[in-house]
Amino acid sequence: MVEIEIVGNALCLDFTNTVSARPVARWDVLAAADDAADWAAAVGHPLTALPANVSAELARTREFREIVYRVFRPLANGERPDGDDLDAVMREYADAAAAGSLRPGGNTYSLSWPGGRTLRTLRWEVAVSSLELLTRGPLDRLGECPSCSWLFLDTSKNGRRRWCSMATCGSRDKARRYYARHST
Repeated sequence: MVEIEIVGNALCLDFTNTVSARPVARWDVLAAADDAADWAAAVGHPLTALPANVSAELARTREFREIVYRVFRPLANGERPDGDDLDAVMREYADAAAAGSLRPGGNTYSLSWPGGRTLRTLRWEVAVSSLELLTRGPLDRLGECPSCSWLFLDTSKNGRRRWCSMATCGSRDKARRYYARHST
């Protein structure tokens, strides 16, 4: 089991952060069903059922993760995402909307799907989160950690968040810079 860090401030961004780093990952939460289930529970979307073809569903889920990453990474860097990736997110959202129904929850409604919570419904929840962030923003507050490439929504008051987490990448980066300054 890998340690789960939730730092994205949006489900779709936390979903992209289910690998340790890019381009070469040391671990991938979506590589094994147990780790994927632990992550889903940690972000408040616990899985209640795993399909018989769990390997194929995990592969689809990893593929969708990379699509979502390719949508939000350019936006975090002031660029536009590829239209094919945007279309893929929209198709997943359309599947979610077609299969779901609206259920009341407090002062709003949310999409809900019949049956147990599966990797498919997790992808649908991520697609809904992606569309909400894309259409409501604030896209100018998206960031990418310079150390591990994790994505985050900067919710700090001054809008100057730099790392995925000060506890991990921020501390390492500051220590590296300190060592570089004092080792000459």
